[in-house]
Amino acid sequence: MHRFAQLTALATFILLIAGGLVTSTDSGLAVPDWPLSYGTLFPPMVGGIRYEHTHRVIAGIVALMIGALAMWLRVREPRRWVRRLGYGALAAVVTQAVLGGLTVLFLLPPMISVAHACLGPLVFSTLACLAVTLSPTWSEKRLDISPPRSMRVMSLGLVGMTVFQLLVGAVLRHAGHALWLHLVGAVLLTMLMMRLWWHTRRQQSTRHLVTGLVMLLGAQLALGFLAWGHRDHVLMTTAHQAIGALVLALACVLVLKIWRGAARDTIYEIRNTLKAYWNLTKPRVTMMGLLTTAVGFLMGSTIFTDAWRLLPTLLGAWWVGSGANALNQWYEREADALMERTKGRPLPSGRLRPWQALVFGVATAAMGLGCLWLFVNTLSTWCAAATLVIYLNVYTPMKRRSSLCTLVGAIPGALPPLIGWTAASGSLSLEAWVLCAMLFLWQLPHFLAIAWVHRDDYRRAGFRMLSVVDPSGQSTSRQMMLSGFALLVTSLLPSVLGVTGALYFLAALGMGSWLLLTAWRAALGHSDAGAQRLFLASIGYLPLVLFIMVVDKTLL
Repeated sequence: MHRFAQLTALATFILLIAGGLVTSTDSGLAVPDWPLSYGTLFPPMVGGIRYEHTHRVIAGIVALMIGALAMWLRVREPRRWVRRLGYGALAAVVTQAVLGGLTVLFLLPPMISVAHACLGPLVFSTLACLAVTLSPTWSEKRLDISPPRSMRVMSLGLVGMTVFQLLVGAVLRHAGHALWLHLVGAVLLTMLMMRLWWHTRRQQSTRHLVTGLVMLLGAQLALGFLAWGHRDHVLMTTAHQAIGALVLALACVLVLKIWRGAARDTIYEIRNTLKAYWNLTKPRVTMMGLLTTAVGFLMGSTIFTDAWRLLPTLLGAWWVGSGANALNQWYEREADALMERTKGRPLPSGRLRPWQALVFGVATAAMGLGCLWLFVNTLSTWCAAATLVIYLNVYTPMKRRSSLCTLVGAIPGALPPLIGWTAASGSLSLEAWVLCAMLFLWQLPHFLAIAWVHRDDYRRAGFRMLSVVDPSGQSTSRQMMLSGFALLVTSLLPSVLGVTGALYFLAALGMGSWLLLTAWRAALGHSDAGAQRLFLASIGYLPLVLFIMVVDKTLL
C-alpha cells in the first residue's frame, strides 16, 4: 500500500505539470465540451487539444488511483485519521474534476479557475502525507527531541503562508491582479522559512527536510522572477507552478513530523484555540450578514450578471464581517469581562490573547476587502470598507458616549445588502437603498429588545444604551413602535416600485403587522418577557420576508 500511495502521489504531480502546461499554452478552451472531448474519447491530438485532452486522461487515471487507494485504506488501514486522509483526497479530486469541467463550460471564469488551480496542490500534498504515514518506517522513527511549541506553530504558519502564496499566484495568473501581494507574500514566506531552518538545524529528524524546503524555495523564487520577465516561456511558468506544489507538499510533511506524537492535551488545546477563533467571528451575526448580502446580490441581478460572482462576494463579505467582529471584541474586551452575557467570549475567558484577536481581525478583514477588490468590483469593496469603518470607528466607541449608538450601529448592519447589490449590478439604484432601509429599520426593534433584556449588563459595562439612560422604558417603547411601523411601510416599497409582486406585498404586510403587534405588546408591558418575544419575532421575520422577496422577484 505504501508503494501504491507513492505511485499515486507521483501520478498526481504529473497531473499538476500537465495542468500547468494547459494554462501556460492557453489551451484551457481548446476543447469546448466536458467530460468528453469534442464528443469523443479520442479527439485529434493537434494544437491545444493535445495539452487539454492529455490533462483530462491523466486526471481520469489519477482519480481512479485515488479511489482505489481510499478503498484499500478502508479495508486495510487501522488508523482512523489516515483513512480520513484518503477519503479527503478522494473527495477533493472529485471536486477538482467538477471544477475543471465548470472552468471549460463557463469559459474560464476567474474564480473557478483560481479554485481549480489551488485545489490540485492540496490534493497532491494530502497524497504525499499519506505516502509518508504508510511507510513501514513511520512507526519506528521518532523525533530525537521534542520540538518546542514555537517550532510547531511555525510549521503550521509555513503551510498557511504557502497556501496563501498559491492562492495569490493563481489570482495573478488567471486574473492578472495582486502582483505586489504575491511579492510581499514571497518575502514573508522566505523570512519564515529561514527562521524555521534556524530552529531546526539541530533536529536530526527534520533538518534535511527543512534544508530541502529552503533549496526548493530558492529555486521557486528564481523561477518566479524569471517567469514574470518571460511570461511566454511555457516550461519556466509550468516549473514555477510545479515547484510551488512541491513546497506545499514538503511543508505538510514537515507538519506531520513535527507534530507527531503530540500529547493529547496539545491536540485538545489546538481544537480549543480554533474554536475560540471561530467564536471571535460571532458566527451567527456573520451568517445573518451573509444572508442579506446574498439577497442583495439576487435582487440586484440581471440577465447580464455573472452568477459565479456570488461566491467571491459572499467569501469577501464573510471575511470582512468576521474581521470586524473580531476587532470589536478586541476593543471591548474589558467591558465584555464585566457582562454576564459576554464574559465567556474568547478574550475575557483567556482562551485568546488580545494581540491574537487584533492580528486575526486585521488579517481577516484585509483578506475580505482584497477578495472583493480582486474578484468583484471597486464599489462593493467601498461598501464593505464603509461597513468596517463605521462599525469599528463610530459605533463601537459611541456605545460609551451616547444612547444614539443603536441608531448609528444599524448603519453598518444595513450595508451588506448593498455589497451584494453592487456586486451583481455594479451600481446603486433606488431599489438598493430601499433594501438597505429595510435592514436599517429591522435592526432597531431587534437590538432595542436585546438592550432591554440585558440592560443591567450594559450598565455594569458602562455602555450608554437607551435602556440604560431610560430605566422607565418609555423611550425604548416609543422607539420600538416607531421603528416597527416605519419597517412595515418601508417593506411595502419593493412592490410599489415594481421590483416584487402581490405575493411579497401581502407577505410583507402580514408579517410586518405581526412584528408591529409584537412590538406594541412589548411596549405596553415593559417586561423582559415581552422584549424577548420581540427579539425572537424579529429573528423569524427577517429570513422569511427576504426569502419571499427573492422568490417573488426571481420565480414569479
